[in-house]
Amino acid sequence: MTRNSSEKPKSRAPVKVSTTVTKANLQALGADRLADLLVELAEQDASLSRRLRMALTAVHAKDKLGKEIEKRLRTIQRSTSFLPWERVRPLGTELDTLRQSILNDLSTVDVRQAISAMRLLVEIAPSVYERSDDSSGYLSDIFREAASDLGALWGRQANRDPANVVTDILTLLDHDGYGTCDHLLASSGASLGETGSAMLRNALLVRLRDLPASKGKRDYHTDIARRQTIGHLLDLADVMGDVDAYIEATNLSDRQSGYIGNIARRLMDKGRHHEAIAWLDRETNETPGFRRGHDDLRIEACEAVGDRTAAQSLRWTVFRETLSLSHWKAYQRHLSDYDAIDAEEAALDHIRNFSNRTVALSILLGWPVLNEAARFVRKHAEALDGRDYETLRPAAERLSEAYPHEATLLYRLLIEAVLDRGLSRYYAYAAKDLASCQLLAPMLSMVAGIESHDAFWTRLKAAHKRKQAFWSLVADP
Repeated sequence: MTRNSSEKPKSRAPVKVSTTVTKANLQALGADRLADLLVELAEQDASLSRRLRMALTAVHAKDKLGKEIEKRLRTIQRSTSFLPWERVRPLGTELDTLRQSILNDLSTVDVRQAISAMRLLVEIAPSVYERSDDSSGYLSDIFREAASDLGALWGRQANRDPANVVTDILTLLDHDGYGTCDHLLASSGASLGETGSAMLRNALLVRLRDLPASKGKRDYHTDIARRQTIGHLLDLADVMGDVDAYIEATNLSDRQSGYIGNIARRLMDKGRHHEAIAWLDRETNETPGFRRGHDDLRIEACEAVGDRTAAQSLRWTVFRETLSLSHWKAYQRHLSDYDAIDAEEAALDHIRNFSNRTVALSILLGWPVLNEAARFVRKHAEALDGRDYETLRPAAERLSEAYPHEATLLYRLLIEAVLDRGLSRYYAYAAKDLASCQLLAPMLSMVAGIESHDAFWTRLKAAHKRKQAFWSLVADP
């Protein structure tokens, strides 16, 4: 069959060629082209050149990798030039690359040398901190990771003497003034074993015993030494998985009440639920605000021992005191359908009369019961604070479709809060809120008993006529 000469051939859509820099797209260039590009870039970028050289060493000369890494680390350690924030990330990237090379490449060839290199990486932390602006914490995260890796590498060295591990840990902890070794103990469990853990615990207890007694609030150095040693004992107890050793360590502190939640959590994890409740009961003399922090733990413990009445009672108490929706929903899930109806009305009635009006409105919107939220706005508009824009603006937006009168009241509160205080940096938001009022104006009715939009505009203009920076952002009605 021949094609009609009048018909035009269908044009094919052009094939889209992606130029996004991705692994797949770069692979399409081929090894030779990529190698040429990298050589060219490495000639202009010393950091890239070092990374490429290290990568080549890891592949072709693994026996020299450890020396190359340590050589670079010592060069970084000896440097004295200040590192402004824009140079911190490139250095951090290089340090992290070295860390991963030690952990993943060097350790497969020589674990002992990997341990030496990782320890050097940890030890150069102070010299780097002292000459850098690490306000983002980027460098500190890398050094902490290296300390954790060091603990893991110790565990990979066959026949390592636990006594040497204990000595190394204590040395590193003693010289750590920046929190670099905060997670060292947690990663050293395998290398310590039961024998090393017992040795380290005894060494820490001897240190604590030999510390001079505190002379009061001004004796900072003695107190900080005691707190650090007790902190190491607590970390070691977690490494050993020994909650009783953890409790014994808290007994050595003068602030054991601050550990009650931690103790209860660990007892719960061991299935010792009644003991956890007994520890939580020690908080009865603390302030309600302090106890609130462990309510969920107490609820969990009550459920674990089968005391669902106590768990429900506490859920309801937390809801009444804080209007926590999560606690209300958990309380509701444990009710029968018959009881849930009365409970819901009691909960709503409590919210309606809650002292913090803004929190109450937020909960009604989160429930969600928009009709109750609208009724609440009408009744308590004067008690709401227009400065709480994080609650009132979303509330106005949620109510604007079905409840334009109440939404308008909220927008007006937001506007007047800005103008009454002359907060010029927020004029753009107030202008936007006034525009929202303009959109809702046709839906307002005199029956609602609120000021008309024209009257509100006139009053606003008269009260703030000098604020030209605001009115320049507003279109006339």
